[in-house]
Amino acid sequence: MYKDNLMKKSCGCGGIMTIHMHTLIYSAKIKITHVPVYTCRQCARYEPLPVIKRDLGKLIGELAANPPVRKQLSFAERNEWASVLKETFASGLFAGGLPELEESIRSAIQGRIDLLLDIYRLAVDMSDRSWMGETGLRLSQLTAQSAESAK
Repeated sequence: MYKDNLMKKSCGCGGIMTIHMHTLIYSAKIKITHVPVYTCRQCARYEPLPVIKRDLGKLIGELAANPPVRKQLSFAERNEWASVLKETFASGLFAGGLPELEESIRSAIQGRIDLLLDIYRLAVDMSDRSWMGETGLRLSQLTAQSAESAK
């Protein structure tokens, strides 16, 4: 499981960056919604979560090579971290503040990993290599950072 402080980090200006979902505009034409970022309230700087940077870069590369017909897309449809965060944020207010929200996110991530492992097991039982590959990729989005944190 992700061991770092998920909800906040230090900003270069000395402020504290907190996590939220952001909309990016690519090439002044395409909206990419549901991108998890850290934002600093002091200097307004923002940066994508480290666990999604590779997938976000890949998406931007694809958009550059083949501009989509749709002018808006959700990053949560392409990345498991973004999907879990979107669902967790949408689930309501967190009276306990950041600690309660962070615990909800960690629990949701573990729940998604368990679900994907069950799906993978079913794909194996059905000998569906395509489904196994897709599910393995989705699992790797959630577990790659966890494996690095465990080292």
